[in-house]
Amino acid sequence: MLRLPESHRARVRLLRNSIVATVVIVVALLIVFDRNSGHPTATPIDQSKPAEVVRTPKTVKQTPEARAAAEATLDTFVKSAVIRRDLASSWPLATAHMKIGTSHADWLAGNLPVVPYPAAAFRSFGLTLKYSYKGIQGYDVLVLPKQTKAGDAAGQQVYECELHDLHGRWLVDFCYPRKTL
Repeated sequence: MLRLPESHRARVRLLRNSIVATVVIVVALLIVFDRNSGHPTATPIDQSKPAEVVRTPKTVKQTPEARAAAEATLDTFVKSAVIRRDLASSWPLATAHMKIGTSHADWLAGNLPVVPYPAAAFRSFGLTLKYSYKGIQGYDVLVLPKQTKAGDAAGQQVYECELHDLHGRWLVDFCYPRKTL
C-alpha cells in the first residue's frame, strides 16, 4: 500500500507534480483524440470552367453637370440617411441594391443599411471624388463633428459612398463608414 510522505514539503511537491502530470495527460489525450473541427479555408476551384477574369473599368472624366448632380444627391442623402434627419427624402435616392432586405416602413423607422452618425454631434461634411467610371462615381464623405461633448465623443467619420447613374438620375448604391479619425 502506498503511503504519503511524512514531510509536509514532500507532500506539497507530490501534489504539484500530480496536478502537472494530470494536465499534461489531459492535453495529450485531447491532441490525440480530438479531431480537427475547423473548416478548410481553401476556395474550391472548378477546373472544368474557364477562369473568370475581373477587370477594373476604364476611368472616365465626369462632366461638371454629372458631378454636380451626383454631389447634390449625396448632399441630400448624407443629411437624411447618415444624420437621420427626414428619412423619407433619402428613400428615393437609394438604388434597389441598397434597399434589399429593407422595406419602406423599416427605412422610415430608421432601420436602413447605413450606419448613423449622431445628429447631436453633426456639424458639416466634405466630399472627395475617389473614382469615376462610366455611370459610377465613388466618394469619400468626411463627417465633421461639432465642438461639443457629443462631437468629441463621435469624432470625425469617413464614409465611402458609391453612386450609380440610373435612367439619368444619380442614386446611392452603398454608403458605409470606412474609418473614424
